[in-house]
Amino acid sequence: MSDYYKILGLSVNATQKDIKKAFRDLALKYHPDKNMNSQESREKFMEIVEAYEVLSDEQSKNRYDLSFNKKIGINKPNFSKSNFRWTPSADFDRYYSYENLKRQYRHEGFRGGMWDITEKSNSDLWKATMILFGALGLLSLFILMKI
Repeated sequence: MSDYYKILGLSVNATQKDIKKAFRDLALKYHPDKNMNSQESREKFMEIVEAYEVLSDEQSKNRYDLSFNKKIGINKPNFSKSNFRWTPSADFDRYYSYENLKRQYRHEGFRGGMWDITEKSNSDLWKATMILFGALGLLSLFILMKI
């Protein structure tokens, strides 16, 4: 059984906001669609999703914490309690598609800078590049006409 807190890089006392932010950052980094569908990224992404689904739901988080004695600081399974088990949701592909994650990330207000992965920022960057090349072309033409 995996340590879900370790997978998300969180402490046992992490808030729901911390869990959500850690998930978003890691999911966008390791999503298979972004990493050429490599088997390694697929496995890492599934670990991240599993950790998020368990820790983001208070009821399953409490069950997980009890089954692993997380509340008292022991990281070993407590086999006297019922063993914890996670199963993926039925709409897994719909909720965890790369496009949906990008859309959620965009709606959370993270915009600008080098971490902006929205489609609008990509098209704006493309437009700026084309304007730059056009200006350089005109400048080159102007210099050639003066010679």
